[in-house]
Amino acid sequence: MHRGGVVTGLSLQVREPAGERELGLPCAFGGSPSDPLRIPGVDDLTVGVFEQFDGGFGVRFIDGAPGDALSSSGSSVGRPRLNGRSLAAGEFHELFAGDVLSVGEALIVVDGTGPAIDVRHLQGNDTLPPLRPTVEEGGEDDAATTAITAVAVDPGASDAGAAGPVAAAARKTRASQRRQWVTALLLLGTVVGLLVWVSLSMQSVTVVVTPAEATVRGSGISWRSGQLLFLRPGPQVVTARAAGHRDMTRNIQVREGEPLRLDLRLDPLPGVLELDTGGVAAQVFIDGAEAGRAPGSIEVAAGERTLTLRAPRFLDALQKVKVEGRGVRQPLRIEMRSNWGRLEASVSAGAASLSVDGAAALPMPVSLELPAGMHRLEVVAPGVRLWRSAVLVKAGETLRVGPIELGAPDMTVSLRSQPSGAQVTVGGSFRGRTPIEVGLAPGVDHDLEFALQGYTSATRRIAAQAGKREGMTVVLQPVLVELTVQGEPIEAEISVDGVPRGRSPITLKLPARPHRIEVRHKGSEPQQFAVDLSPAVARTLDYSLRPAGRPEGWKPAAATLTTGAGRTLQLMPPGSFVMGSERREQGRRANESSRRITLSRPFYIAAREVTNGDFRRFRPGHASGFVDRRSIDLDGQSVSGVAWADAVEYCNWLSAQDGLPPAYEKSGGEWTLRQPVTTGYRLPTEAEWEYAARQVPLSGRARRYEWGDDLPPPPGYANLAGTETAATLPRVLDGWQDEYPSVAPPGKHGANGLGLFDLTGNVSEWVHDAYASFDASGGGTDPFGPAATGSRRVIKGSNWRTASFSELRPAWREGADGGSQDIGFRVARYAE
Repeated sequence: MHRGGVVTGLSLQVREPAGERELGLPCAFGGSPSDPLRIPGVDDLTVGVFEQFDGGFGVRFIDGAPGDALSSSGSSVGRPRLNGRSLAAGEFHELFAGDVLSVGEALIVVDGTGPAIDVRHLQGNDTLPPLRPTVEEGGEDDAATTAITAVAVDPGASDAGAAGPVAAAARKTRASQRRQWVTALLLLGTVVGLLVWVSLSMQSVTVVVTPAEATVRGSGISWRSGQLLFLRPGPQVVTARAAGHRDMTRNIQVREGEPLRLDLRLDPLPGVLELDTGGVAAQVFIDGAEAGRAPGSIEVAAGERTLTLRAPRFLDALQKVKVEGRGVRQPLRIEMRSNWGRLEASVSAGAASLSVDGAAALPMPVSLELPAGMHRLEVVAPGVRLWRSAVLVKAGETLRVGPIELGAPDMTVSLRSQPSGAQVTVGGSFRGRTPIEVGLAPGVDHDLEFALQGYTSATRRIAAQAGKREGMTVVLQPVLVELTVQGEPIEAEISVDGVPRGRSPITLKLPARPHRIEVRHKGSEPQQFAVDLSPAVARTLDYSLRPAGRPEGWKPAAATLTTGAGRTLQLMPPGSFVMGSERREQGRRANESSRRITLSRPFYIAAREVTNGDFRRFRPGHASGFVDRRSIDLDGQSVSGVAWADAVEYCNWLSAQDGLPPAYEKSGGEWTLRQPVTTGYRLPTEAEWEYAARQVPLSGRARRYEWGDDLPPPPGYANLAGTETAATLPRVLDGWQDEYPSVAPPGKHGANGLGLFDLTGNVSEWVHDAYASFDASGGGTDPFGPAATGSRRVIKGSNWRTASFSELRPAWREGADGGSQDIGFRVARYAE
């Protein structure tokens, strides 16, 4: 059949008895000396052309070629045939793998690997020499092609007789192809069967990974579908990877029929700050810790960071930076401001030299760089009295002194202050107390400072003129100092220097001088105090009025109390503080409403949490259980897994053991405090717990954290979710490690300033109050929380599972309905 056009530039692979070679397409063949492919048995004739025609490989026989070719012996070999069929001249016949051409005294078999043919001679080889080394017929190269067995052909046989060997060769080729197909199908079936067997033996593992786009793979054959990872049974190493995060691996044991869940949280990579300081070499500090040098790149953990750059002769540069992390590079330009200034000094006439701060004199005029601050100047010239002054050099600025008129008389200034007695310094040098006259060197600006204890310092600048006299009076403003007066009982009348100022607790602003404070309260003996506020430092005055009628030697409750079971309680004095958290406090939750609280009665609170051993004396059958196959039920460990009602019943039992009245009674099937509140053991109120955890009695103010106002907590401060829990918990506290992967014995970490242990960490603790996300009446004096409307009660304090810095704040609160392996309790009671 005919197609559109002949394609040139392609090649034809030819295999002959003498070897292999490559010929270009189109390729003529026959007996002509000019034919690239010589066919035996065809004399001086070009029989046809192999060519690539419109995408197909085939053959075209030449028009005008004799119908019957003659062999070299003079015998007729008949027309060319394709698979035993005679072909007409001039038409293109497309060839396929296994097709057999009969031309002259040769059979040409079409190979299946592209434009390639296998030429089999029925007589001797008259073709051109091969381009590659000869390969013996039947060798390895021969086995890689589609070949036919040479068949002896009688040159004188008719067309019909010649077709037999050709057809046989074609049949043999098709049989070979069938065998290849059968082999391929068997191989495919084996592979499919193997895959089915593997898939049926795989076990699914639930994997929850953060971030969700992370890839998760097992160490052997594995695949993942959604949250399911399919693995072979046995030991496996599971690896999770995500861009911008550190790889995480877990060693697990996969068992048939046993469900398994993995929670993987990848830590983000640090960010990279590319610091540009304008060429100034500086040390870099991140949150106070040295981190490298600038200019350049440094790795910084993600989050809000304080960046400090320090360089000689420059002011420290501080900047808040939000580091993105996950390997993100953030360019940051830091302007370094010089901490040095320039001094330029000159004289009006003559030769003179200048000495700065006692250093070697330099000839004037002079220009030099000096550190910012006060400097003493001396100008010396022959035959003229010494000129002295003090000047203030400012960073990044130029101070010009002069031209100095040597020998000119000083300016005289008469200085007074209200009140008098203020210290006077000129250029940082003490000159006396007001009222006073001072002489000022002419030709320069002088800075004068007036300072008096209890008053704000005042500064003035004078441009000194030779021989001039001038007066100056400065009115000093008093310094007001905060004095907080608080104590027991509250609502006492407070007088200052005989003038009533309000009721306690109260914070007053008083002049920084000695004062007389008087405290009065109905039913109590009055008390007076002398308080010196001259140091201008805020102070707290704590009082404790003796009840009226009590003897002079009456003393308040002891600082500590020991229960019959040998447990210590610490006394907390009355006081006031702001409970909860401010709206802008980092990590604040909506249920931490800020309100002012007054605790009017001294109370005791246990130094340690109740242990399993303590609780089993009351309820022998209690068991706290196991965490990750580790017992948390040892006698010395803090009790956990107890409900609020269990803790209340323990308090009443402990009161009975020590001969105290019970604090709780049942009303309508619910436990309530007896009224009036007794001195029996009870759970601390939320206000009492937070008052102790924020250590208000130590300084009169509430700390943000138990240890202070800033993060991080001191090393080893508490039992929290550190790296020791990484194998069992989905999250850990960044940079934290302690010795306990779960509940610890109470008191294993240091006590706070009030002698209390584990208010941060170990187990969260039940308190008395019913839980409400907002309590409109939550402030005031001695609050016991809102009225209970259900079983939900307040828990306070972080625990061994805590992995968030915000939950370390004593203001953090949550509600719970029942026991948990991270909730315990401690006891409290009123002192009297």
